[in-house]
Formats: sequence, structure tokens, C-alpha cells
Amino acid sequence: MAIQTRPPRSVSDIKTHSGMAKNKHETYRNYFQVGALELERWRREREREAASTRINHIDSRIAEIDKEKNHLLAEAAENATPTPGGEAAKPAESKPSRLRIRY
Repeated sequence: MAIQTRPPRSVSDIKTHSGMAKNKHETYRNYFQVGALELERWRREREREAASTRINHIDSRIAEIDKEKNHLLAEAAENATPTPGGEAAKPAESKPSRLRIRY
């Protein structure tokens, strides 16, 4: 029997024609990529519109909060009456009450 000097063949030894064309005459791939880019641009524009709409809603709510806060502060300032001594009234001193719970 003869000794084999050649290694056994594997999948990497199979000869194919893949990669031979090098994308030379495949213009449809370019058109497909252009279409994919246009779709992505359209999605990003919609995303931008949604984000700007949301920001506008947030800004308008912040303005409403500021208006309401200023209104409440002005109303509180009108209701505050000065005491007849020129100084703010001191709270009456009292003993702190303890919480009593019956079981």
C-alpha cells in the first residue's frame, strides 16, 4: 500500500465563481441602495417631526405652569395682610401634642 502524501480535500478547496464579477455591471444594486437610503431618510424626517411636536407640547406646558404659578403667587401676595405692629405675627407657643392611639 502506498502512503498518501496529499492532504484530504475540504470545503475550502471547492472552486467557485463567486466574487469574480466584482459588482461591475450590477447597477440594480446601486438603485436598491438609493431606494433604501430614501426610505431611511423618510423615516428620520418623520422621527424629527414627532420629536419637534413633542418638544412644542412640552414648551407650551412649561409656559402654562409658569402662568399658573405666577397667578397663585400674586393671589397669595394679595391675601397676605400685614399685622398691626408692622411685623409678622409670631405663632403662639404651644406644647407639641403627642399622638395617642388606643388599641
